[in-house]
Amino acid sequence: MLLDINFSIASGLLIACLLPLYIYRKKIFTKYKSGGTFHLFVKDLKLLMNQHHPKIKIDYSIIDKTENEKNTQLRETLIVENIIQQFFDYPYKKQTQEAVPKDKLWANYMEKSVSNTKYPNDWLQRKELAWKRDNKCCNRCGDKIALDNAFSIFVKDIKDGGGYNFENIIILCSDCNKIMNSTNTKNTISSLAINDRLVLFIKA
Repeated sequence: MLLDINFSIASGLLIACLLPLYIYRKKIFTKYKSGGTFHLFVKDLKLLMNQHHPKIKIDYSIIDKTENEKNTQLRETLIVENIIQQFFDYPYKKQTQEAVPKDKLWANYMEKSVSNTKYPNDWLQRKELAWKRDNKCCNRCGDKIALDNAFSIFVKDIKDGGGYNFENIIILCSDCNKIMNSTNTKNTISSLAINDRLVLFIKA
């Protein structure tokens, strides 16, 4: 009998404690979702940009500018769109690159190609050496890239008299290559890998 009374009292106390949680569950979980996960969203976003695109200096003032937005998903969307736009707009000036030490060159290397109308026979070797020279990173954003995913542009375009010498070769990631060759901002941004990657951060 005593056990039944104790059980009833304990059950009553437990229900009394859980009842407010049940009644206000929407407010509590909405607050947790908007406040508890948003700072993780910001942290993850900054971490990704710093690790994968260290050369792109992002202005995060958009976070403060959207602080009055109550809809967390909309706020996160606005922030991601702003960062992707900054990534696209980031100024990049093509500059003469570092030369490769002569002891790393091969016997039949020619500083100037026989013809500027086609790639030299040793182009793949040149591209790989330029990629290694740049620490296997994109020259514009700093992202680490595999050789198979590395693209090349020239400081001075070949059609304008530029050569295939190392000082004229710039190594880029896929996204930065698209940006440097973009003729349509909207279409280019929608095709960027960083766009797909950051959109995944937005809470559904």
